[in-house]
Amino acid sequence: MHPLLARPEFRRYLAGQTLSVLGDSALSIALGIWAKVLTGSNSAAGLVLFCFAAPLLLLPLGGLLADRVRRRPLLVGVNLIVAVGLTPLLLVDGPDRVWIIYCTASLCGLAGAVLAPAQSALLRTILTDRQDFGAAAGFTQSARAGTTLVAPLLGSGLYSWLGGHAVALADLGVLLLAALAFLGLRADEPRPEPSGLRWRTDVLAGFAHLRGATGLRPLVAATAVTGFVLSLLQPVLFALTQHGLHRPPQFLGVLETTEAVGALGGSVVGGLLIGRLGPRRTVMAGSVVFGLGTVLLLAPSLPVVTAGLVIAGAGIPAAMVGLATAAQAATPPQLMGRAQAAVNLSLTAPQALAVGVGSGLVAALDFRVVLAVMVLGALLAAAHLLGKPEAPTGPEAPAGTETSAEPAAPEEPESPTEPPAGSESPTEPPAGSESPTEPGSAPDLQRT
Repeated sequence: MHPLLARPEFRRYLAGQTLSVLGDSALSIALGIWAKVLTGSNSAAGLVLFCFAAPLLLLPLGGLLADRVRRRPLLVGVNLIVAVGLTPLLLVDGPDRVWIIYCTASLCGLAGAVLAPAQSALLRTILTDRQDFGAAAGFTQSARAGTTLVAPLLGSGLYSWLGGHAVALADLGVLLLAALAFLGLRADEPRPEPSGLRWRTDVLAGFAHLRGATGLRPLVAATAVTGFVLSLLQPVLFALTQHGLHRPPQFLGVLETTEAVGALGGSVVGGLLIGRLGPRRTVMAGSVVFGLGTVLLLAPSLPVVTAGLVIAGAGIPAAMVGLATAAQAATPPQLMGRAQAAVNLSLTAPQALAVGVGSGLVAALDFRVVLAVMVLGALLAAAHLLGKPEAPTGPEAPAGTETSAEPAAPEEPESPTEPPAGSESPTEPPAGSESPTEPGSAPDLQRT
């Protein structure tokens, strides 16, 4: 067993995060199906997904909240609030109450804007040894990938078997278990102190940190580009299924599951390699692996395409392990929530845009041309990191942001030597004038 898994607080954290992600992912697919069944409208199902995704634009506010209160009680409270918020779903019995589904999806989306930065910030508090950052990123990413693989099957399967009310009750139980896992976690969290910054500056401090962290900024840019081209794959798979493999549209589910299996493998491998390669080379390797896997999708052969999806699916999770490790190491604990919110928004916004762009490209171009563009984009993302500085092993604090480092103690002034005979003794400062600065001291620029 890895030493990190032997620590009870990390096991409870991993259980709480996994259960929370499981509940959210299973519910999102189930509510979309429920809205489609009630209304007969594909747009209604799409609106459910929009209600889940739109509140993610509020991630900077969620990150600020995560940095201004203790994270463990926050995670417990948010999971309990969402669990209670699922109970109105028991009143849904016809199309005239589909609005309850939309409200519930919006509540879950708002909770996600808080849970993601709060979980990352709590993990930063738990991990006291920087050597554990890479392993923790591998474990959490693997758990997330595995949950994402099984959650849609659980959500859709349970809905088909017992209906929407059963899904609501089951999800409520999962979120209660997540809250209990976080409640049982023991973490030494200091009481957050006000930053003294203006509100707008405080909210955007995570983005300021990314701009100032010279080793972290290129990793975010490269991962965002790779994530963008990955999201182009979703609309491309429709064309690949029909025109490349000559299969019915239902076969798309098989291809997506294959990609998810690759994502799980990439998370595990990324966690194993991060200690040897370091964050920068791990992100580079993830981008290259995605590009190589995408090349195989050009072949009109199911076994080759299957192998390509497994390889391509492994790329982004491996890169995410590298990025998460660098973000944990480069960010002071009291800024971790906002920094993680900035990273998440920097990645999810281009991915959401890519789905629309990909749909337009597939309509205008042959899907093989789009695949070639994706390969080029992934390789350019990897090339962008060539020669870039390694990610820092300690927090970098740009001017104007908070820092956890204490100001350096002034050095003791050397004892004055006796003046040589005949030389003039140093004059005393005139009465009432300010004393000169002591040797070794510096003006304290740290904001308290």
